Amino acid sequence: PVAERFGIASRLDRWIIRTALSRHGAALRSGALTLGFNLSAQTLSDPQLWDFVDNVIEETGAPHSGIGFEITETAAVTNFDAAEQFVRKARERHCRVSLDDFGAGMSSFEYLRRFPVDTIKIDGSFIEHITQSRFDREIVLAITSIARSLGCDVVGEKIEQQDTLAMLSDMGVAFGQGFLLHRPEPLERIVARATKGATARKAS
Repeated sequence: PVAERFGIASRLDRWIIRTALSRHGAALRSGALTLGFNLSAQTLSDPQLWDFVDNVIEETGAPHSGIGFEITETAAVTNFDAAEQFVRKARERHCRVSLDDFGAGMSSFEYLRRFPVDTIKIDGSFIEHITQSRFDREIVLAITSIARSLGCDVVGEKIEQQDTLAMLSDMGVAFGQGFLLHRPEPLERIVARATKGATARKAS
C-alpha cells in the first residue's frame, strides 16, 4: 500500500522480477521450480511492462513456462482493460496466470468471462471455516466446479487445519497453500532444496 500510495509499486515489482529471475534463472531452466509474482494495480497498467519482462527473460534465460503472475481482483478492477491485455500477452508467451483471492470481490466471475487464466486461487475467507460453515462449503464447491469445467487448476488458500485439507481434497481441490502445508521461508532455501532434489532425480 505504501509503494502504491507514492507511485513506486511498478518500480518495486520490476526490481523483484529482475532480481528473482537473475538469481534463479538456472533453477527455472532445470525445471526444479517455478516462480509466481504478485502484481500491483500500477504494474498491470504499465504499458511498458511486457517489454521489460521480455528483456529480462532474454537476459536471464529463464523459460516463460517457469514464470507465473498472480492478479487480485483489487488490481484488475482498477484497470480492467489493462488487466485483460496483460493476461492475453502472458498467455501468448506461455506464462501462467492465476486469479488470486478469488471470490472476495463483486466482479470475480466476470474475470472468468474476460480472462483465460490457468489457475483460480479461492480466497482464504471461504477456506478457514469450511468445516463449520455450509455456506463456505457451497461457495467452494461452486467455484471448484466452474473452474474445473473451464480447465483451470484450483488452489485453496489459508489451509491451517488437517480437517480443512481433507475436506478440500474430497471436494476435488487439487492444490493448496497455508501454514499447515508450509511456513514462509527465504526463497534461497527453497531454490537450493528444489535444485538438489531435481539433481538427485536425474541421477537416479
